[in-house]
Amino acid sequence: MPQYDKLADIYDYLVAGIDYEEWADYIEEILKKFCPKTRYIADLACGTGNTTLPLAARGYEVYGIDISAAMLEKAVRKAEDKGLTPSFIQQDIRQLRLPRLMDLITCYHDGLNYIIDPVDLTKVFSRVYESLRPGGLFVFDLNAVEKLSGAGGDTTFVDDENMTLVWETVYNRDVDVWEIKLTGFVRRGDMYDKFVEVHREKAYRESEVLTFINEAGFEVLGLYHAFSFEPPKPTSRRLFYVTRKPVQ
Repeated sequence: MPQYDKLADIYDYLVAGIDYEEWADYIEEILKKFCPKTRYIADLACGTGNTTLPLAARGYEVYGIDISAAMLEKAVRKAEDKGLTPSFIQQDIRQLRLPRLMDLITCYHDGLNYIIDPVDLTKVFSRVYESLRPGGLFVFDLNAVEKLSGAGGDTTFVDDENMTLVWETVYNRDVDVWEIKLTGFVRRGDMYDKFVEVHREKAYRESEVLTFINEAGFEVLGLYHAFSFEPPKPTSRRLFYVTRKPVQ
């Protein structure tokens, strides 16, 4: 998708402060609790591989799935640098087709918030269900409505010697969509390349998501305040859903 082409060049810079090893630790805690015999994992909307590579390094057979060729190119290069061999596949997760049934499928870091149309989100859940073995888990996060609805009307920026980035945001309460316009000036030798990308995230309420999950056939094992096994709090900014395809 075009809106990820330029972002791919700076994405790792933007998320440099995130400890993705801790994210993998959390997933392994979930696996110990609900699905200890896990070998095959698919990581949806994997981007540049930050959530994929820590799992591959721990010995799982991991498939990273993303719609952006530019993002996946970065992921492949990083895997090669680390001597890791996950499989990366360019694919729209609404038409997910995997080479084998998975024990675990994940989707992190707002990946599903980017699915703006609820009908498309139900397609993702259906395809994930068909891609899991019986008893397999689907673990994903979503930004909380409260976070997104409080994000409109802001302008923020980053400025250093190699780039200047400006984010302008607006929240459309009629459709619960947060729009982020990113304008960047990135140094290329003695010149700066300008780019403009617009990103949109949909705020889904818990009741909506739980309905979609149930309609797809999953059972809900847990709904948690991010990176914990505690229930959501009024202040929760990110929620994790742990679901399972029933054993037939």
